[in-house]
Amino acid sequence: MKTEISIERLLLWRLRRDEAEAPPAPPAWRLLELARPWRETWPERFQLLVERLGKIQVAYGHAMAEPRRAQSGYPVPVLIVHTKNELETFARVLYLDTCDGRLHLRFLLNSVPEQAEPAFEVTFISVDDSKPLFSAHAALSLESEYRLDSELPVEVAKNWKELKVTERMPFRLILRPLRSEG
Repeated sequence: MKTEISIERLLLWRLRRDEAEAPPAPPAWRLLELARPWRETWPERFQLLVERLGKIQVAYGHAMAEPRRAQSGYPVPVLIVHTKNELETFARVLYLDTCDGRLHLRFLLNSVPEQAEPAFEVTFISVDDSKPLFSAHAALSLESEYRLDSELPVEVAKNWKELKVTERMPFRLILRPLRSEG
């Protein structure tokens, strides 16, 4: 004998079962902690990384020796931060547009680990005073090439309005993989 069960009853049964099996919601303090930028969670480590990033020397003469690379602008110092180690490298800004308070950016990393990260949290650090400007997410689009589309803070948008891809960039970058790392 077939008993017809309404879709509504079936969905309610499934909802109750899923609720019973679900882990408890994290407390509010944990949610707030997860929402904080990593630089606020580990301020001492962040400061050490900013100091290390500031010490990376940019060899502009090297760009002249490789004409193909010279067309893609000046090198931007980059520090890729993993849980246990960091990698110093450079990025070439391939495309930069600041329109309507948004930053559209494509950059190519000169050297990356064997396995390219699918996404990074990118922290922009001011060249002038080594202060963090803002953070955004960059996604891998091609081999070692990342794209980023982010809203800019008002002051940064105003200062970068006339910035061209062929100019020296007013920032350095700290990249953190978007996987769950400590």
